[in-house]
Amino acid sequence: MKTALTSLFTLFNFFLFGQNMYMAKPVTHFVEVYDEKGMTISANVGGIKGSPLWREEWCNANVEMFNGKKFTNLPLIINLVNGNIHFKQEDAEFQFIDAIQKMTLFFQEEGVADSITIIRLSPNNPLLYEVKRTSAKYQLLKMINKKAVDTYDYGKSSGGKKFELFSESFLLRLTSNELVPIKGKSVAELFTSDAEAAIQILPAAKKRKQLSVQDISTIIAGL
Repeated sequence: MKTALTSLFTLFNFFLFGQNMYMAKPVTHFVEVYDEKGMTISANVGGIKGSPLWREEWCNANVEMFNGKKFTNLPLIINLVNGNIHFKQEDAEFQFIDAIQKMTLFFQEEGVADSITIIRLSPNNPLLYEVKRTSAKYQLLKMINKKAVDTYDYGKSSGGKKFELFSESFLLRLTSNELVPIKGKSVAELFTSDAEAAIQILPAAKKRKQLSVQDISTIIAGL
Protein backbone atom coordinates (compact mmCIF):
# COMPACT_ATOMS: atom_id res chain seq x y z
CA MET A 1 0.00 0.00 0.00
CA LYS A 2 2.80 2.41 0.91
CA THR A 3 4.53 1.73 -2.43
CA ALA A 4 1.28 2.34 -4.34
CA LEU A 5 0.65 5.62 -2.54
CA THR A 6 4.22 6.76 -3.19
CA SER A 7 3.89 5.97 -6.90
CA LEU A 8 0.56 7.81 -7.12
CA PHE A 9 1.98 10.87 -5.37
CA THR A 10 5.00 10.89 -7.73
CA LEU A 11 2.77 10.61 -10.79
CA PHE A 12 0.54 13.44 -9.55
CA ASN A 13 3.50 15.72 -8.99
CA PHE A 14 4.90 14.90 -12.43
CA PHE A 15 1.74 16.19 -14.07
CA LEU A 16 1.93 19.38 -12.04
CA PHE A 17 5.30 20.08 -13.73
CA GLY A 18 6.73 21.73 -10.62
CA GLN A 19 5.21 24.25 -8.20
CA ASN A 20 1.67 23.83 -9.55
CA MET A 21 2.42 25.70 -12.79
CA TYR A 22 -0.35 23.87 -14.66
CA MET A 23 -2.10 20.55 -14.66
CA ALA A 24 -2.15 18.30 -17.69
CA LYS A 25 -3.02 14.79 -18.76
CA PRO A 26 -1.21 12.54 -21.26
CA VAL A 27 -3.07 12.27 -24.58
CA THR A 28 -2.73 11.78 -28.28
CA HIS A 29 -4.23 14.30 -30.69
CA PHE A 30 -5.78 11.48 -32.73
CA VAL A 31 -8.68 10.63 -30.42
CA GLU A 32 -12.15 12.20 -30.59
CA VAL A 33 -13.52 12.60 -34.12
CA TYR A 34 -16.93 14.00 -35.01
CA ASP A 35 -18.86 14.36 -38.24
CA GLU A 36 -20.63 17.48 -39.50
CA LYS A 37 -23.65 16.66 -37.30
CA GLY A 38 -21.54 16.47 -34.16
CA MET A 39 -21.78 12.69 -33.87
CA THR A 40 -18.80 10.55 -32.89
CA ILE A 41 -17.77 8.47 -35.89
CA SER A 42 -14.47 6.77 -35.10
CA ALA A 43 -11.28 7.06 -33.12
CA ASN A 44 -9.38 5.87 -36.18
CA VAL A 45 -8.47 9.15 -37.85
CA GLY A 46 -6.48 7.20 -40.41
CA GLY A 47 -9.79 6.18 -42.03
CA ILE A 48 -10.57 9.80 -42.89
CA LYS A 49 -8.82 11.76 -45.61
CA GLY A 50 -6.89 14.83 -44.54
CA SER A 51 -6.03 15.93 -41.04
CA PRO A 52 -8.01 17.28 -38.05
CA LEU A 53 -5.06 19.52 -37.15
CA TRP A 54 -4.50 23.22 -37.80
CA ARG A 55 -0.93 22.42 -38.85
CA GLU A 56 0.80 19.07 -38.95
CA GLU A 57 3.95 20.31 -37.23
CA TRP A 58 4.36 21.49 -33.66
CA CYS A 59 4.58 25.29 -33.33
CA ASN A 60 6.14 27.19 -30.47
CA ALA A 61 3.60 29.44 -28.79
CA ASN A 62 2.98 31.97 -26.06
CA VAL A 63 -0.10 31.00 -24.06
CA GLU A 64 -2.51 32.84 -21.73
CA MET A 65 -5.03 30.88 -19.67
CA PHE A 66 -8.43 32.03 -18.43
CA ASN A 67 -7.12 31.61 -14.88
CA GLY A 68 -4.40 34.22 -15.54
CA LYS A 69 -1.43 31.88 -15.95
CA LYS A 70 0.97 32.55 -18.83
CA PHE A 71 3.56 30.38 -20.56
CA THR A 72 6.07 31.06 -23.28
CA ASN A 73 7.76 28.96 -25.94
CA LEU A 74 5.51 25.91 -25.55
CA PRO A 75 5.34 23.48 -28.50
CA LEU A 76 1.62 23.28 -29.35
CA ILE A 77 -0.55 21.38 -31.78
CA ILE A 78 -4.24 22.20 -32.35
CA ASN A 79 -7.07 19.83 -33.19
CA LEU A 80 -9.67 21.92 -35.06
CA VAL A 81 -12.28 19.15 -34.93
CA ASN A 82 -12.73 19.14 -31.17
CA GLY A 83 -10.85 22.32 -30.19
CA ASN A 84 -8.31 20.44 -28.06
CA ILE A 85 -4.91 22.07 -27.65
CA HIS A 86 -1.95 19.86 -26.80
CA PHE A 87 1.62 20.57 -25.79
CA LYS A 88 4.78 18.50 -25.82
CA GLN A 89 7.10 17.90 -22.89
CA GLU A 90 10.21 15.81 -23.59
CA ASP A 91 8.60 13.81 -26.43
CA ALA A 92 5.43 13.13 -24.41
CA GLU A 93 2.15 14.74 -25.45
CA PHE A 94 -0.25 16.34 -22.97
CA GLN A 95 -3.55 18.18 -23.01
CA PHE A 96 -4.22 21.23 -20.86
CA ILE A 97 -6.87 20.80 -18.20
CA ASP A 98 -7.24 24.54 -17.59
CA ALA A 99 -8.76 26.36 -20.57
CA ILE A 100 -6.57 28.44 -22.85
CA GLN A 101 -7.86 31.93 -23.57
CA LYS A 102 -5.23 33.14 -26.04
CA MET A 103 -2.24 31.72 -27.87
CA THR A 104 0.19 33.25 -30.31
CA LEU A 105 1.83 30.61 -32.48
CA PHE A 106 5.04 31.08 -34.45
CA PHE A 107 5.71 29.07 -37.61
CA GLN A 108 7.42 29.05 -40.99
CA GLU A 109 5.43 29.51 -44.22
CA GLU A 110 7.49 28.78 -47.32
CA GLY A 111 10.64 29.68 -45.42
CA VAL A 112 9.23 32.96 -44.08
CA ALA A 113 8.63 33.45 -40.35
CA ASP A 114 5.00 34.15 -39.49
CA SER A 115 2.65 34.12 -36.50
CA ILE A 116 -1.04 33.83 -35.71
CA THR A 117 -3.11 34.69 -32.63
CA ILE A 118 -6.00 32.37 -31.78
CA ILE A 119 -8.47 32.90 -28.94
CA ARG A 120 -11.37 31.26 -27.16
CA LEU A 121 -14.28 33.42 -26.04
CA SER A 122 -15.12 31.41 -22.91
CA PRO A 123 -13.58 28.49 -20.98
CA ASN A 124 -16.45 26.14 -21.85
CA ASN A 125 -16.65 26.99 -25.55
CA PRO A 126 -14.33 24.82 -27.69
CA LEU A 127 -14.61 27.05 -30.79
CA LEU A 128 -11.41 28.78 -31.82
CA TYR A 129 -11.13 32.20 -33.49
CA GLU A 130 -8.22 33.72 -35.36
CA VAL A 131 -7.72 37.40 -34.52
CA LYS A 132 -7.52 39.27 -37.83
CA ARG A 133 -7.67 42.87 -36.54
CA THR A 134 -8.06 44.44 -33.12
CA SER A 135 -8.63 47.82 -31.48
CA ALA A 136 -9.68 49.07 -28.06
CA LYS A 137 -13.37 48.42 -28.79
CA TYR A 138 -13.52 45.82 -31.57
CA GLN A 139 -11.94 42.66 -32.90
CA LEU A 140 -12.34 41.12 -36.34
CA LEU A 141 -12.34 37.36 -35.80
CA LYS A 142 -12.41 34.33 -38.08
CA MET A 143 -13.88 31.18 -36.59
CA ILE A 144 -11.82 28.16 -37.69
CA ASN A 145 -13.20 24.65 -37.39
CA LYS A 146 -12.84 21.30 -39.14
CA LYS A 147 -15.53 18.67 -39.65
CA ALA A 148 -15.53 15.19 -41.12
CA VAL A 149 -17.77 15.37 -44.20
CA ASP A 150 -18.82 12.84 -46.82
CA THR A 151 -16.99 12.78 -50.14
CA TYR A 152 -18.24 11.36 -53.41
CA ASP A 153 -16.20 9.67 -56.13
CA TYR A 154 -17.34 9.27 -59.70
CA GLY A 155 -19.41 6.11 -60.08
CA LYS A 156 -19.62 5.49 -56.33
CA SER A 157 -22.32 6.37 -53.82
CA SER A 158 -19.68 7.55 -51.35
CA GLY A 159 -15.96 8.17 -51.37
CA GLY A 160 -15.65 8.02 -47.59
CA LYS A 161 -15.05 10.97 -45.32
CA LYS A 162 -12.55 13.80 -45.26
CA PHE A 163 -11.72 16.66 -42.93
CA GLU A 164 -12.88 19.98 -44.34
CA LEU A 165 -12.08 23.44 -42.97
CA PHE A 166 -15.03 25.70 -42.16
CA SER A 167 -14.60 29.38 -41.36
CA GLU A 168 -16.83 32.39 -40.72
CA SER A 169 -15.99 36.00 -39.92
CA PHE A 170 -17.34 37.84 -36.87
CA LEU A 171 -17.10 41.24 -35.23
CA LEU A 172 -16.53 41.09 -31.49
CA ARG A 173 -17.70 44.15 -29.55
CA LEU A 174 -15.28 44.11 -26.66
CA THR A 175 -17.20 46.50 -24.40
CA SER A 176 -20.30 44.27 -24.41
CA ASN A 177 -18.66 40.95 -25.41
CA GLU A 178 -21.16 40.61 -28.27
CA LEU A 179 -20.15 38.37 -31.18
CA VAL A 180 -21.84 39.49 -34.42
CA PRO A 181 -21.67 37.62 -37.76
CA ILE A 182 -20.55 40.11 -40.40
CA LYS A 183 -22.27 38.46 -43.36
CA GLY A 184 -24.95 40.74 -44.82
CA LYS A 185 -24.43 43.47 -42.20
CA SER A 186 -24.17 47.21 -42.90
CA VAL A 187 -21.94 49.69 -41.08
CA ALA A 188 -24.84 50.80 -38.89
CA GLU A 189 -25.68 47.20 -37.94
CA LEU A 190 -22.09 46.30 -37.10
CA PHE A 191 -20.74 49.41 -35.43
CA THR A 192 -24.04 50.85 -34.07
CA SER A 193 -22.96 53.73 -31.78
CA ASP A 194 -19.69 54.17 -33.72
CA ALA A 195 -21.31 54.22 -37.17
CA GLU A 196 -20.59 57.91 -37.82
CA ALA A 197 -16.94 57.53 -36.86
CA ALA A 198 -16.72 54.41 -39.03
CA ILE A 199 -18.11 56.30 -42.04
CA GLN A 200 -15.56 59.06 -41.54
CA ILE A 201 -12.83 56.44 -41.72
CA LEU A 202 -14.39 54.70 -44.74
CA PRO A 203 -16.91 57.04 -46.48
CA ALA A 204 -17.83 54.37 -49.02
CA ALA A 205 -19.29 52.27 -46.20
CA LYS A 206 -22.31 54.60 -45.97
CA LYS A 207 -23.69 53.41 -49.31
CA ARG A 208 -22.88 49.74 -48.90
CA LYS A 209 -25.62 47.38 -47.79
CA GLN A 210 -23.01 45.02 -46.40
CA LEU A 211 -19.37 45.41 -45.47
CA SER A 212 -16.54 43.17 -46.61
CA VAL A 213 -13.86 41.77 -44.33
CA GLN A 214 -11.45 44.35 -45.74
CA ASP A 215 -13.93 47.19 -45.04
CA ILE A 216 -14.28 46.11 -41.44
CA SER A 217 -10.54 45.69 -41.02
CA THR A 218 -9.99 49.24 -42.33
CA ILE A 219 -12.60 50.69 -39.95
CA ILE A 220 -11.25 48.86 -36.90
CA ALA A 221 -7.72 50.04 -37.67
CA GLY A 222 -8.96 53.64 -37.59
CA LEU A 223 -11.13 53.50 -34.49
